[in-house]
Amino acid sequence: MQFLYPIGLFALAGIIVPLIIHLWNVKQGKTLKIGSIALLGESSSARSKSFRINDWLLFILRCLLLVLLAFLVAQPYLNKIVSVNRKTGWILIEKNNFQKVFNAHKNTIDSLLKKGYEIHDFNVGFSPLTLKDTSRQVIPNSPLSYTALLTAANTVIPEGTRVYLFADHRLNRLGNELPVINYRLSWISLKQSDTLSNWIATYAGKKHEAKSNPSNTNYQALNSSDAPPIRVAIHEKPGTTDRKYLIAALKAIESFTRRKILINATTEKAAIGFWLSDETVSAGFRSSLEPDGTLFQYEKGKIFTTPSFINMDGKQLRLSKSVAPGNYAEKLWTDGFGNAILAKEKTGSLHTFHFYCRFNPQWSELVWDPIFVKALMPIVIHDKDPGDFGFEDNPADQRIASPEQNEVIKAHKTASETKTIRNSPLAALFWIAALLILATERILSFRKKTQYVKN
Repeated sequence: MQFLYPIGLFALAGIIVPLIIHLWNVKQGKTLKIGSIALLGESSSARSKSFRINDWLLFILRCLLLVLLAFLVAQPYLNKIVSVNRKTGWILIEKNNFQKVFNAHKNTIDSLLKKGYEIHDFNVGFSPLTLKDTSRQVIPNSPLSYTALLTAANTVIPEGTRVYLFADHRLNRLGNELPVINYRLSWISLKQSDTLSNWIATYAGKKHEAKSNPSNTNYQALNSSDAPPIRVAIHEKPGTTDRKYLIAALKAIESFTRRKILINATTEKAAIGFWLSDETVSAGFRSSLEPDGTLFQYEKGKIFTTPSFINMDGKQLRLSKSVAPGNYAEKLWTDGFGNAILAKEKTGSLHTFHFYCRFNPQWSELVWDPIFVKALMPIVIHDKDPGDFGFEDNPADQRIASPEQNEVIKAHKTASETKTIRNSPLAALFWIAALLILATERILSFRKKTQYVKN
C-alpha cells in the first residue's frame, strides 16, 4: 500500500487526544452519610485520582478511528498490475477491399483466425466482419484518413492487443501526422496494381500535369505562355518594419508559382493592396487598386494582450496580441476564443480582408511559420479554389510512406506496452471502515451509564 500524499500521515499525532482523555481520569471523592453515624463529625474530604485506562475497548476504537482518518488524508492506493490478454487480437481490413485482401493473404488470415483473432472493418465503427462478407457489394472508401482511424481505434481496441492491419502505405490515405496508438500494430502493406499515374491540376492561372510514382510526384506547367505579372501595392506606417516580412512571403510565392510579382509599380493599377497601418485607408490608395481588386488592411481598435493562438489550416500559432474584432460573417482565421483574426467582405468593388493582428513577431508567430506563405497564396494569386497544390490528396497519387515513418508508429506501440501498472485507490474501503468504527464507538459510549449508590 502506498500514499498519494504521505504528509497526511502527520495527522496520526491526533492519537494523543484519546490517550490523554482516558489517562487523565480524575474522580472527585464523595462523602456519604450512613445510618446512625450521620451525627458523627464529618471526616476530612477525600479525593482520588486514577491515571489508568478504564475502558480499553473505547480507547482502541477511538485511536483506530483517528488512524483511519489520517490514512484518508494521505489517500492510500495499491499498485495493481493489469494483465493484458495477448492470446487473441484484431484483424483490420477495409470492407470494400476484403475479397482482394483475403485472396492475396489467405494463409496468413486463416492462421490468425485459428488463433482466435477477430476481423473488423477498417472504417468508422470497426464493425465485425466474417468470411461471408468477401462476396458482398463493394462500398465507397472511408473519407477518414488512416491516421484518424488508427487513433479512433484506441477507444475500442484493448490496450496492448495485437492488431494486424492490411492496407496500403499510400500517403494520400495518411494524415498530416502519424497516430499515437496503445495497441501492438503490425502493418501488412498491400501491393499496388498501378504504380504510375498522372492528372491535370490548375493553379495560379496555369495548368500543370502531375506525374506520380511510389517515390515522388512531379508537376510540370503545360501553358506555353507566361501568365501576366501580379501587381502589389504596399503602404506601411512610418517607424514599423512589417513590410519586410510580407515581401519575404511574396518572394516565396513568386518562386513557387513562377508568377512574376511587381511591388509598388506605378505604371498600372495593383491587383492587391496591403495597408499596413492602423490609420484609415486613404482614398488615393484605394484608387490605386484595379476594379474588383483586393484590399488587405490592418484594423485599429482596442488591443488585447491575452495569450491565445491563431487557428489556420488545422494548425495553432501562438498569438500574443490582437485587436478587438468587428462583426463580419466570413471569418477566415480565428483565435482560441473564436474571434476573427482575418475576416473578409465585399466593400464596393473591392474584396476587403480585415486583419486584427500585425505582421510583427511581437504580436504572433505567424510570420515565422511556413503556413504564412501558404495562407497568403489564395489572397495574392486570386485563385477561387487553390486547394493544396503540390500537397493535395489526389486519389491518383502513388506516393507511399517511407519505412522510417512506419517505425515511428511502432515506437509509439513499444512505449504503450510498458503501461501495465494502474493505481487502485483504497479511499472507499477506509471510509466504510471509519463509519463502522464510529457507529460502534457511539453505541458503546451511550450504553455506558453512571453507577449510583442507593441508600
